[in-house]
Amino acid sequence: MSSFPPYLEKLKDAFYSLPSVTPKNAVRLASDFIKLESVERQRILKEIVDAAGSIKVCKICGNFSTGEICDICADPARSSAVVCVVEEVMDINAIEEAGFSGRYHVLRGRVDPLNKVLPADLNIDTLYDRISEGNIKELILATNLNRKGLATARYIYNEITQKFPEVFVTQPAHGLSEGSEIVYVNPQTLKEAFEERKKFF
Repeated sequence: MSSFPPYLEKLKDAFYSLPSVTPKNAVRLASDFIKLESVERQRILKEIVDAAGSIKVCKICGNFSTGEICDICADPARSSAVVCVVEEVMDINAIEEAGFSGRYHVLRGRVDPLNKVLPADLNIDTLYDRISEGNIKELILATNLNRKGLATARYIYNEITQKFPEVFVTQPAHGLSEGSEIVYVNPQTLKEAFEERKKFF
């Protein structure tokens, strides 16, 4: 039986429904939220409601957007020939800070059979649709350098080389340490890794 009051238990469960929140983090978030002044709690609730009502998913790349197409996909100054594949939207922010000028494709996760996440559950088919249009010349697989991220990149690489052998598939240089998560890499290291990217192997 839980030692938390019912309202706190429900709030904890709500935070825990977020994929990156652990049980301990959920308890901490719920507690911190309750400890806020009422005006601050109301401000956060308003931001959540506003975001839920206005944020959409870009129909091209899967990035968050306020319209049907995100600002990056709509920008004619960005190269449509080079597309960087990332696991999550937050990875885009890190890569943008490193000065990347191409476009993106967000998988919305990674292959994880133990947790019943298969390739069909990810935003991969739309990537094949984009490549089939013939504009993409280079695909950068910038998944995280852990076991699941590398397995996801390997799966996509194998599929692309079979379906679209004319597309050059690369990966950031491994100045990034094994186990790195893109979102936590400092911009200069990430910039160098992208500038020195190499053929996927």
